[in-house]
Amino acid sequence: MNTHLRNAAAAGLLMAMAGLGRAEGAISFSRDITIDRSPATVWKYVGDFNATDLWHPSVRNSTLKGRGTKPGAIRTLTLTGDSEMVEKLLAYDAAKTRYTYTTLKSPFPIKNYVSTLSVSPTADGKTLMTWSATFDAVGVDEDIATEWIGIAFDGGLGKVATHFEKAP
Repeated sequence: MNTHLRNAAAAGLLMAMAGLGRAEGAISFSRDITIDRSPATVWKYVGDFNATDLWHPSVRNSTLKGRGTKPGAIRTLTLTGDSEMVEKLLAYDAAKTRYTYTTLKSPFPIKNYVSTLSVSPTADGKTLMTWSATFDAVGVDEDIATEWIGIAFDGGLGKVATHFEKAP
């Protein structure tokens, strides 16, 4: 009886873990950039969940339903070319200067997308901005999906870096 109960518990745990695995994708991807400003300054620029249109060159407009610091807030991004992305805030931590979100609707061939944007101090007083994600490719090779995510991340990180290079 003990063995049967233990096996049932193990099976339940494996099923629960499998369910959790579906909450985020199997592909992990991350990019970062060092910016010659303090984390507080960079966070003021990128830390608003509804301000991606200010710092990402592919986002023309961002609208928000809910509070941008409360999990459950939904932002709709209008991209260049008029496609749309809908994203849901999962976690927001201003003290740790990071937020995590998931994509509900995307023009890209991905699913189970969960992403975190964060800024942190470097030893020399600069900022390390990191954008990471997990996702699954849909209908395309994983390398192609990863390349598209890389292009999106590089575009956003590049524009943030350029903004601070020009700022006094």
